[in-house]
Amino acid sequence: MSLENALEAVRRDLRSTGGIKLRISEEPATSDPGYESVLLLSGRRSTTGVLAPTAMSADERLVQVADQVQDFVLEELGRLGLPATWPECPEHPASHPLSAVLTSSGPRWQCPKSSKNISVIGELPR
Repeated sequence: MSLENALEAVRRDLRSTGGIKLRISEEPATSDPGYESVLLLSGRRSTTGVLAPTAMSADERLVQVADQVQDFVLEELGRLGLPATWPECPEHPASHPLSAVLTSSGPRWQCPKSSKNISVIGELPR
């Protein structure tokens, strides 16, 4: 899976859950040929790199990208004074975000307390 496709999957989840809109620079975060990379642009005019190692499997890359974007989103939500629980765990509302994990069924958003798989990454329900 390309970095572009992985980012689009996470953007679908952001859109379906009312999360923030990602602003992405086409400028790479690194020139290392072992990575695909982009810069995420913060509202405070800083940037955060998203790195996807080319040697990883497609599923591993999706989990890696989802985890990095989630970290960025949580920081942005905190900066905006909003609850830092994206994506929010439906089993424990207003408690904690889901975790991006690679399961035997593929990339999933999972509750970190119960280990219940909530959704395929890129397919969070509205």
